[in-house]
Amino acid sequence: MFLAAFIVSAFGTVVGFGGGVFMVPILTLMFHIPIQLAIGCVILALFPAATISTLHNLRRGTIDFVVGILLEIPTIIGTILGAWLTSYLPTWQLELLFSALVIASGVAMFRRNRKVPSSKFSLFHKLNSLPPRLTRNTANGTYQISGITVTAFGLASGIIAGLFGIGGGFIKGPLMVLGFGMPARVAAPTALFMIVITSAVGSISHYWLGHIQWEIGLFLVVAFTLGSVLGNRIAGAVSEKSLVKFIAMGLIAAGLAMVTFAASQLNH
Repeated sequence: MFLAAFIVSAFGTVVGFGGGVFMVPILTLMFHIPIQLAIGCVILALFPAATISTLHNLRRGTIDFVVGILLEIPTIIGTILGAWLTSYLPTWQLELLFSALVIASGVAMFRRNRKVPSSKFSLFHKLNSLPPRLTRNTANGTYQISGITVTAFGLASGIIAGLFGIGGGFIKGPLMVLGFGMPARVAAPTALFMIVITSAVGSISHYWLGHIQWEIGLFLVVAFTLGSVLGNRIAGAVSEKSLVKFIAMGLIAAGLAMVTFAASQLNH
């Protein structure tokens, strides 16, 4: 369990996913930990890991706090809505459908031509051109975001997080690359910054719900923290092109993890 959490955290730190989308299925399928406890313990472990990454990226100047905060507001609303919808929607069918979209997005990132701005290849390019628009001129690149796109992306990632009990980092990072044309070197740290907020809120919520088993939770905290330290060392040496490929690989892996998890729910 320690080795799995360490590897997941290191990879999640590099690509900006955090690692919850991988670790929750591992805990439930391999170690037979109840889903509520698995989610609560992973969210607890994500907080220190994402905080360490954010401090590292703050020194590197690779976090876009404006985009992160703008995305996080509708995400919180969407998470509440998604949790409410779990009582009315067939979750495992939606997981299969969403996992197919995640895998397709990963394949699209592998295939896209790096010589053309990434937003040109995105289905959200036209949506991101609608007003109100905000142009971000940063040391890491220039890109544009639309208020409509931010709201739609944030709500969608929050609803998915609430429905499936997973973090939204693996959703928002790739969407910032494909939808906003944001450099992957900025998108991944910005996604990790948002995980700090969502994991803090989620940890408090799951604590009050009794979904944290401290023997497992603190064990994962240590593993995720050490994995985050390694991931930050690796991230500094990864090129922009390689990072895009890693994110694409992470999307495909996340989709496959969701398919496996949904299939296990169907069997039960």
